[in-house]
Amino acid sequence: MSKRILYIFGGIIFALLAIIGFQQYRLYQTKQYSPEATVQYTNSNVSIKVTYSRPSKKGREIFGALVPYGQWWRTGANEPTLIELSRDISFGGTNTLKAGNYSIVTVPGEEEWVVVFNNKIPDWGTDYSPEHDAIRVKGRVETLPDVVELFTIDFTDEDGVPSMIMAWDKTKVSIPFRVL
Repeated sequence: MSKRILYIFGGIIFALLAIIGFQQYRLYQTKQYSPEATVQYTNSNVSIKVTYSRPSKKGREIFGALVPYGQWWRTGANEPTLIELSRDISFGGTNTLKAGNYSIVTVPGEEEWVVVFNNKIPDWGTDYSPEHDAIRVKGRVETLPDVVELFTIDFTDEDGVPSMIMAWDKTKVSIPFRVL
């Protein structure tokens, strides 16, 4: 009887290890096609870090098709896009985002995007709870002359005004901010 229990217990452990291995393989495969990236903006006043995954265009029509207009998008792929702020920042002088950690979702539009900084950090990027929104800001859309193959988040500092930039396909969205 004890030998039978050992076989059952061993079978259960083997099955659990197989399931965990398969999940890890799936995660590796997913990140292989949408690699994870981290971008930082640092000056003497603030440190901002964004962690996200970078899906590829792969010849697809992106905005208005793969990513529909007017609906929330996880802003990348895989896990949620995360932003970490060392100090408070202000968007447009009216929206203040307190220092801390947030997830980012966006609502793409043809002429402007709504960029949402959310207090809830879900396990995966397919979960969004509007009741946890910290702030919502608008970013203007520009059409780029060349295609950006991999979704990209970056920072610029033009004429003393820092901005967070999101670009993919022929679309670029700028969100200027100010450190408080």
